[in-house]
Amino acid sequence: MQLRRERPSIDWIRATKIVLAVIVSAFVGYWFQPSIANSPEAVNTVVTIFSILAGFLIAVITFIAEPTLSRAKDWQELQLMKATIQRQLFRQKALFFLYLVTLGIALAMFLVPKAHMETLWWLQTCFLGLATFVFLASFALPGSLMKIQMERYEAALESTKPQAVKDAKAIARKRGA
Repeated sequence: MQLRRERPSIDWIRATKIVLAVIVSAFVGYWFQPSIANSPEAVNTVVTIFSILAGFLIAVITFIAEPTLSRAKDWQELQLMKATIQRQLFRQKALFFLYLVTLGIALAMFLVPKAHMETLWWLQTCFLGLATFVFLASFALPGSLMKIQMERYEAALESTKPQAVKDAKAIARKRGA
């Protein structure tokens, strides 16, 4: 049996958002680097925020596949949904990895001796730029969680639907076809 898969297409809205976030992040990293150069409090604040966001993201990752598993009716449907689930998991995994890289750069900033000013400048610029990018990317997290919860709700609704309603919908579909 041959399964038909949709050919992946480019989500131009998402691509535009990413490009804009990169531009804004580069601007912020370069122009606002002096504001964090001598401010460990600012770095600590960012580290705290990303530590919390990383925990939240792990919660989102744990729920991604669950709605699909409970909504799918058979093996074929699960197979067709596999690519979508993999893309969602990859995006969340990439965001989590960027959180960790941001935290790693923050640690490196404290470990580099003050005598290595150029290295420190690059670390601070990258830290601020990456922190801005990841922060902007994090605005999608509530939407992801809401979508997952709605899929869970719809799957539960479908599984508890009375048989009479299911039969009536099946008859209506046959008449419409």
